[in-house]
Amino acid sequence: MMRVEDTGASRESGGSSARCMDGSDDGEWDAFCDGLDVASLVPETLARYRPAVLAGLEHFLANLPPERALQILAAQADLPDDADIGTRLIEIAHVCPALHKLGQVMARDRRLPAALRHLLQRLETVPCRLPEAELRTVVERELGSLDGRGITLDGPALAEASVAIVIPYRWPRAEDGVAERGVFKVLKPGIEAILEEELELLQGVGLLLDEQCHALGVPEIAYADTFAQVRTLLAREVHLNDEQAHLATAARLYAGNPAVVVPALHPFCGPRITSMARIDGRKVTDVSDLPAMARRRLAASVVQALIARPIWPDDGDSLFHADPHAGNLMLTNDGRLAILDWSLVGTLAKDEQVQLTQIVLGAFALDNSRIAAAIDALSDGAVDNAAMRRIIDVALTRLATGALPGLDWLTELMDAVVMEAGGRFSPNLIIFRKVLQTLRGVIADIAEDCPVDGVLLAAFLKRFGSEWPSRWLSGPFSRGVTHVSNADLAQLAMSVTLGAARLWLDWQRAWLTPPPKR
Repeated sequence: MMRVEDTGASRESGGSSARCMDGSDDGEWDAFCDGLDVASLVPETLARYRPAVLAGLEHFLANLPPERALQILAAQADLPDDADIGTRLIEIAHVCPALHKLGQVMARDRRLPAALRHLLQRLETVPCRLPEAELRTVVERELGSLDGRGITLDGPALAEASVAIVIPYRWPRAEDGVAERGVFKVLKPGIEAILEEELELLQGVGLLLDEQCHALGVPEIAYADTFAQVRTLLAREVHLNDEQAHLATAARLYAGNPAVVVPALHPFCGPRITSMARIDGRKVTDVSDLPAMARRRLAASVVQALIARPIWPDDGDSLFHADPHAGNLMLTNDGRLAILDWSLVGTLAKDEQVQLTQIVLGAFALDNSRIAAAIDALSDGAVDNAAMRRIIDVALTRLATGALPGLDWLTELMDAVVMEAGGRFSPNLIIFRKVLQTLRGVIADIAEDCPVDGVLLAAFLKRFGSEWPSRWLSGPFSRGVTHVSNADLAQLAMSVTLGAARLWLDWQRAWLTPPPKR
């Protein structure tokens, strides 16, 4: 059972008391929180994290202000008396945007039991609970009167996201008067303050984990600093002016890709409302009726658009979609991948793209030093070098037995550096790691047999081939869109030869060394 108590961390983080309501309401809130059997939802494979999960959720709920607690209790009262713990947590997440977002991110994580994943997937597309009669008021609060603009709302809201409502409309195009279909994305009333409040509570969770990491059985990895970095990115979700700029940039980035579509902006935008073209289709994971080849082709489009492009962009720093859960990805009626909701984005700096590529090159060459130098550059030197080299040795040993340095190998290496060697990566790199984890689950739910590493290799070779003619005129250390210089290629060829010889000698030594006597 989960018991909500006020902790020292709660007080130090500035939160309100766990007894956040007075009178009988206080007792009702405490009784409700005590009755949440959250532990039963944490699978045995992640049992070591169960105390930390419970402590974090306890802190979050304990420090919600009274009006939010009352809102949660009212929503819970509408559920059947026999509603299970999963249903009750989904209802809490619907009221709390930070938990809503967390649920969306976890919804395709294959480390979780299928039943829990299916439960969380309900948060990817949530029906709007606002009455249709009130939608016009919501829009006019941001744009003023719709009279005279030719805009007509086009039925009920399509969905309710963590911070916004999506409302369909029609308006006549200026050039020919034909009715064009669009959607308004409108922030919920007061959501900015609510989100800031919840992100502050999550910051308190980070402090709690820092103070009690040993007692809770989790690694010591500066949780508060990491949460602060992620908090900065998540806070941007309510800055719709930024989203509009991201949409325009994304439209340019994908303009040459016929397999991808980004919603075009319409002219009715403001700080709290974005208007854009309506795209018809279905959630990208709802494709079980399609032939296997079509599903694999769709999964490959996701890999190419959302993983390969940010790592090997046309030039300079790259923009990546930082919230690619299945509710933001659609298969359009004409067979394209639609990428929606560009409020959360990240940027991979050119040097980060280079160093990630250098890690993979070092892996192919079995070159410990090259990998260590790249990781050291990514973490600005904030890493235990001895521990890092042990981690790299273990990772290279796996390659020597036949594994390939693919996406899983790379992310497991980076995770180990953070968990065991104190690596500290940039906020954008942390978010990109989470993007990869989310997409891994989404891709598997589209096509279980999609060869992700093969698709990435093909994307790399295509980019590499396109820049080959310019290599004849490039300096030895000039790096193109694939981040591989001519000097890198020469060094790689030599390292591969030496690495193969070293590996052969290791095998011979192991073969000739007699087994220990018993």
